[in-house]
Amino acid sequence: MYNIKDYLVGLERFAPLYLSHKMIEKGHYDNSGIIVANHDDVKKVLYTLDLSLESVNYAIKQGCDTVVTHHPAIYAPIKQMEFDGENKALLSAIKNNLNVISMHLNLDVAEKGIDYQLALSTGGRLLGNIDVVEDNCGYGKSVEIDLQDLKTFTEKLKTTLKTDKVIVYGDGKVNKVATFCGAGASDAVCVAKQDKFAVDTVVTSDVAHHNLLELIERNKNVVIIPHYVAENFGFEKFYEYARENLRGAEAYYFTDKRFM
Repeated sequence: MYNIKDYLVGLERFAPLYLSHKMIEKGHYDNSGIIVANHDDVKKVLYTLDLSLESVNYAIKQGCDTVVTHHPAIYAPIKQMEFDGENKALLSAIKNNLNVISMHLNLDVAEKGIDYQLALSTGGRLLGNIDVVEDNCGYGKSVEIDLQDLKTFTEKLKTTLKTDKVIVYGDGKVNKVATFCGAGASDAVCVAKQDKFAVDTVVTSDVAHHNLLELIERNKNVVIIPHYVAENFGFEKFYEYARENLRGAEAYYFTDKRFM
């Protein structure tokens, strides 16, 4: 058993919260750390990408006292809470005496974090971070793939990420890939404009049309995967770390199949 602050210290050994603060200094917004502290004891923990009613109910079923999410359980200011409103999952967590910890941008950019794991899912050789936060931490990865056609690359990626919900644009070969977990399309456009990366393919999520247009006009292959899929892969690796290294608390994992 841990107290909640000591458990967070254990999580920070993988993804320090100061990385989130550094991302905020770069102009991003975040709300990571302890979101709800209903009590001090951490004995059973559920790891899940989102605090949803589905995940809260699963945590209750497993007898968990704490939920660790990737996406912040409170992101924007809350003006009201209703049993059937947009914050109903948070309200349910509070009513059922669950602690909630969120590890967001710090986990995205951590050395072995979610962005890193997405890059590994391509099966290529990691060349480095695109936007360096510090040392080996950063957002956006440059990856070298054995030369192959786009269809072959995409089918392998779908198998690794366990999804068939992939949208593909382009028909060129794949060799130099830029990956961005979450909504990284605008970052992808910036990279596509820089010859030093020599990117032929972009893998990311939540691509707005104007960003897609820019990439297509620059003759880039674009592979769009669901935001949930792009980050669930890496978050499960984080859970595996916690299960092995924070053995004073039992750990469970919940994947919301609705988004896979």
